[in-house]
Amino acid sequence: MRSILSRLVVAGMLVSISAAAVFGQDPTMALKSEWSAVSKGRTEFEVSDAALLPSTLALAAEQSGCSYKDDIKNAPVRFMRPEGHRLAIVFCSGIIGSHQIFDVSNVLRPRLLELPFLVQPEGVGTTARPGWITWEKEANVFQAETGSDMLPSPRVRHTYRYSKFNVTFALVRVEVQHDGVGEWITMWDAPRWSLPAKPK
Repeated sequence: MRSILSRLVVAGMLVSISAAAVFGQDPTMALKSEWSAVSKGRTEFEVSDAALLPSTLALAAEQSGCSYKDDIKNAPVRFMRPEGHRLAIVFCSGIIGSHQIFDVSNVLRPRLLELPFLVQPEGVGTTARPGWITWEKEANVFQAETGSDMLPSPRVRHTYRYSKFNVTFALVRVEVQHDGVGEWITMWDAPRWSLPAKPK
């Protein structure tokens, strides 16, 4: 009886070791399982525990210089799927905190996205830290606000429309709130593009 039990125990251990070896040889499956455990089949969800954040996204955030662990409970990482494309919005703590957006359509290699941003005194540049980001799902626009908690001080809001075709954000409006409260005043609105008339 003891020999049968000991054989079963040894056989079980060998099966476990073999499974671990196979699992260890396929990091893609391990990562997909990790993401699946977090998403639980959902396309929109939040993660408020740093230990539950998928390892590839955690690494990408750390490599970008994002300190996400301090505020993740109050500002959870948000996962969403605008236009069928998977994105993650991560809040990064700092003197001036800001969200960052990662393209997570490839779970093995999350990619930090840069957004167009008003550059003073004139022009438009890009930034990976555009401010506090919200998503207006019905309108399919993202808004990023920057400013100070010290009032009165101006706040600026950039509005973006997301394009699934080239995984990019098009800047459509820039607004300012002069004292940090009250009415938003439009500084710039994107024109409707049209091809110029063909020369005769």
